[in-house]
Amino acid sequence: MELKEIMQLPDIMLKEKTEEYFIKYINYIEGKDKVSSLGVLESFSELADRHAYTYELLDDLLRKRVDNIVQTLWDPTSVELVDLYSSVVVNLNLKDCYELMRSSLTTRLNDDVRKIVEETIDEIGEEIELPYKMN
Repeated sequence: MELKEIMQLPDIMLKEKTEEYFIKYINYIEGKDKVSSLGVLESFSELADRHAYTYELLDDLLRKRVDNIVQTLWDPTSVELVDLYSSVVVNLNLKDCYELMRSSLTTRLNDDVRKIVEETIDEIGEEIELPYKMN
């Protein structure tokens, strides 16, 4: 399942349908020898945008699976990747990814990356697992 296919999906779908596409996409990337971090994050971002319209969290096991994959894509040296990462983390309420992002503030970061991380933390606060809560 390529990004192009995902982008052609309807903007609004039932929770079960979005979860079906997450599983299909995860199976697709797990079957690949090499994947582009940018491509995976763009695909997850597109799926997350569609899932947001369900106003529900992903199934717990599926959310944990996505959380584990997205964590491996964390690259604080790339503004573009951090921006996409942040969007996916917020839209899918990915706790472990969020903690990884927050912990990066104790390291040396590019100013643009630091700004994205700080804005994300300010937007979400301490409760990443509460859907659709804004500070």
